[in-house]
Amino acid sequence: MGRALLLTLVAAGVPAGAYNLDPQRPVRFQGPAGSFFGYAVLEHFHDNTRWVLVGAPKADSKYSTSVKSPGAVFKCRVHTNPDRRCTELDMARGKNRGMPCGKTCREDRDDEWMGVSLARQPKANGRVLACAHRWKNIYYETDHILPHGFCYIIPSNLQAQGRTLIPCYEEYKKKYGEEHGSCQAGIAGFFTEELVVMGAPGSFYWAGTIKVLNLTDNTYLKLNDEAIMSRRYTYLGYAVTAGRFSHLSTTDVVGGAPQDEGIGKVYIFRVDRRSGTLMKIFQASGKKMGSYFGSSLCAVDLNGDGLSDLLVGAPMFSEIRDEGQVTVYINKGNGALEEQLTLNGDGAYNAHFGESIASLDDLDDDGFPDVAIGAPKEDDFAGAVYIYHGDAGGIVPQYSMKLSGRKINPVLRMFGQSISGGIDMDGNGYPDVTIGAFMSDSVVLLRARPVITVDVSIFLPGSINITAPQCHDGQQPVNCLNVTACFRFHGRHVPGEIGLNYVLTADVSKKEKGQLPRVYFVLLGETAGQVSEKLQLTHMEEMCRHYVAHVKRRVQDVISPIVFEAAYSLGAHVTGEEERELPALTPVLRWKKGQKIAQKNQTVFERNCRSEDCAADLQLQGKLLLSSIDEKTPYLALGAVKNISLNISISNLGDDAYDANVSFNVSRELFFINMWQKEEMGISCELLESDFLKCSVGFPFMRSKSKYEFSVIFDTSHLSGEEEVLSFIITAQSGNVERSEALHDNTLTLTVPLMHEVDTSITGIISPTSFVYGESVDASNFIQLDDLECHFQPLNVTLQVYNTGPSTLPGSSVSISFPNRLSSGGAEMFLVQEMMVGQEKGNCSFQKNPTPCIIPQEQENIFHTIFAFFTKSGRKVLDCEKPGISCLTMHCNLSALTKEESRTLDIYMLLNTEILKKDSSSVIQFMARAKVKVDPALRVVEVANGNPEEMTVVFEALHNLEPRGYVVGWIIAISLLVGILIFLLLAVLLWKMGFFRRRYKEIIEAEKNRKENEDSWDWVQKNQ
Repeated sequence: MGRALLLTLVAAGVPAGAYNLDPQRPVRFQGPAGSFFGYAVLEHFHDNTRWVLVGAPKADSKYSTSVKSPGAVFKCRVHTNPDRRCTELDMARGKNRGMPCGKTCREDRDDEWMGVSLARQPKANGRVLACAHRWKNIYYETDHILPHGFCYIIPSNLQAQGRTLIPCYEEYKKKYGEEHGSCQAGIAGFFTEELVVMGAPGSFYWAGTIKVLNLTDNTYLKLNDEAIMSRRYTYLGYAVTAGRFSHLSTTDVVGGAPQDEGIGKVYIFRVDRRSGTLMKIFQASGKKMGSYFGSSLCAVDLNGDGLSDLLVGAPMFSEIRDEGQVTVYINKGNGALEEQLTLNGDGAYNAHFGESIASLDDLDDDGFPDVAIGAPKEDDFAGAVYIYHGDAGGIVPQYSMKLSGRKINPVLRMFGQSISGGIDMDGNGYPDVTIGAFMSDSVVLLRARPVITVDVSIFLPGSINITAPQCHDGQQPVNCLNVTACFRFHGRHVPGEIGLNYVLTADVSKKEKGQLPRVYFVLLGETAGQVSEKLQLTHMEEMCRHYVAHVKRRVQDVISPIVFEAAYSLGAHVTGEEERELPALTPVLRWKKGQKIAQKNQTVFERNCRSEDCAADLQLQGKLLLSSIDEKTPYLALGAVKNISLNISISNLGDDAYDANVSFNVSRELFFINMWQKEEMGISCELLESDFLKCSVGFPFMRSKSKYEFSVIFDTSHLSGEEEVLSFIITAQSGNVERSEALHDNTLTLTVPLMHEVDTSITGIISPTSFVYGESVDASNFIQLDDLECHFQPLNVTLQVYNTGPSTLPGSSVSISFPNRLSSGGAEMFLVQEMMVGQEKGNCSFQKNPTPCIIPQEQENIFHTIFAFFTKSGRKVLDCEKPGISCLTMHCNLSALTKEESRTLDIYMLLNTEILKKDSSSVIQFMARAKVKVDPALRVVEVANGNPEEMTVVFEALHNLEPRGYVVGWIIAISLLVGILIFLLLAVLLWKMGFFRRRYKEIIEAEKNRKENEDSWDWVQKNQ
């Protein structure tokens, strides 16, 4: 049994406010109303007494009752102070206006804002610096009142034995603005072991400067950088700090100039003790105008390398409005700093994140300092404070805690304007944090809870032999393994015992993926994927629990490791004796970078492989087969093919392939029916997603040199045809390593084009099929349009397009042609009034006749009319397929037609009969043609030998063959006259031919002569 690596567990997803500062039991101090109590706060200790010092810059002073609101510094004892009372510090200041303070100095303490800044010397029994930046020298008050600013060094015991500092006072200097006349020293202050650093942003016409007092030789260091001091209104000194930036043994001074060039700048100055000056070694600039970059500073060694890093606040940095931002600079040595990242808290509207920044020392005992950043205007001025942790890389970008002023106490306002930390105020070994909320005249001390580290060891066998079961589940032999989990904790100043709740989960990696685990525990006859218990632990004592885990039968995945995880949380805590005033706080688990509170260990299944890397070599082949379709058909006809089969062959030419499977990426419109194999070969398929099918091949592994064949069948009846090609991407894979040169045959793509196979037909009728026209036809048989003289014959045409199938016809068009002129130069006869597609599933277009009413005008006389009547010919046929025929063409585009669906087209049109009257034919036959067309671009094919896609509609116009009324009389008269003329002509001809002569006399004489001759001939014969 191999021992798991011993790892430190870290917390994940800790809710804001739930790490080791305790917001549930705050220690709150209240100051005088309206005094701005909490504008500055400072944690302080002297001997064994802990104090919270509070600046109240608008307070009245009981020690200077004649001075108007000079401000005050209050001290609040942490222990033995159940009423949370605070008392004013006596600084032994003057009580009257005009008290002398130098040769040309008289002080005015009215509204001096004592307590605007507080700082402490960083050592045992360190002294305290308190400042009043609005303190004024009124010696020359008839000319100028000089707001020099005033600071006071308070001894560690907080007695009235301090030292007065007026760093900007110079004898006989009396002009406001020039040099240090309006310097307002002390608006910001910082205390090192030997340096007192005071910001003076009003010097040199608000170019500003930094006043540094060296306590060792009692001299002031000067800033002589003309390039910096010559730029007015930069407010250098608005914020100050100090740290070890250039060397581990030297102290450098930092000053913020939030108005420098509008974007703000920060400068680091090296202290040159020989010349007594400050020398600039580094500067950084803000990123946005008006962000007030440099208005708050914090020097802290975030990564523990001994050199100070720097945090710079820009509380008015805006994306929307004044969300605020803090820039973190990491020290690279020799005073060279590099920007690591920017912090934004929650990026809340008008939060002023970065208004204050404070070092907290090592708040959670992880070896790295931590920082607090205030956002006093967040949550509508209730305020919030964010806690960030240092680490070896600099700073952890994710905050570990968010302290909400409103949640700590609803009365708090501007919570986070001031922050102080780094001192253990309650004696539990961890530094605590004090936060001011000056708009509610409150200060809150939040105590740190002990932090514990839990070490967990999970013991597992090195491997699992699945071919040799070691246990029984009922009567069935099963594979199993022993699991042991051991726990212990350590931490600084953790009182009593801790309760530990833990959950041991088997095969947690499968569970995290939403898959079923491969192993399980058996508890009281029931199977479970995890076990949970509660332990009571004492410091550094290990406690272990032993379990047996069973391996499920027919485990397919035997290649990935089985991971066991022990996740835990703290239970009830037994603290023992407790102090009533400041009771002991329950410990918390260590937090770091948002990781999960858990420990994992894993084991694997045994494998027998010939090669060192146990590499498989899978080969995939396949064929696509359509049902009920000739194999030569090059496409899949939508609606005609009900299912499709994929015949798959997979071979393994390498080592045994564990968890071998074939996956199919298919269209979401396909439905998996089943898998078929000739004989049982250990193949099973599961539809994991609507478009993803996975088939496991072989159990528990696919042996080397083996081959499997199977088919998967899909239902194709729901294919919409939106895709041009139906694709199957088939992939073979296993849990084994497979060498890159062997992967080329692991993927197979099978495709088949998708086509719409249809059989379209068109039928139609026209009404009426014939009509009679002519001059004597009653006009009521026709219609007239408004303001038109023409008579029109209405015609109604109904066409029906039908799709027999088997596929849906995605779209089609119909063209209709009507002969429109009697001759090539004749007038257009038809006028289309309306075209409609049934159910409005289509649209039609046609060319309108611009001159619908044309009455041909000819120079006729009565003889021409009579001639035309008598010369009427027979039938005239007008057909658009004949050459020279001018036709009216109409087009309709139809929407999709499903199988066995039809679509109706209705056409209402008018025929100008005035044009027909001028034709010499007695019957005019019109042959209109309609044809359905499909677009090949829509992947449509027509069924071979199907229904016709074209049809002809025939109708006739019949002339009534009756002349006009006035012609009838003329015809009669002319007929009589013509008859008489013909009779006379015949008579003359007959007369000329002698038809009227009397020839009876000649006939009689001739007959007489003939008889005489006959008699003579008879005599001759007789006398011979």
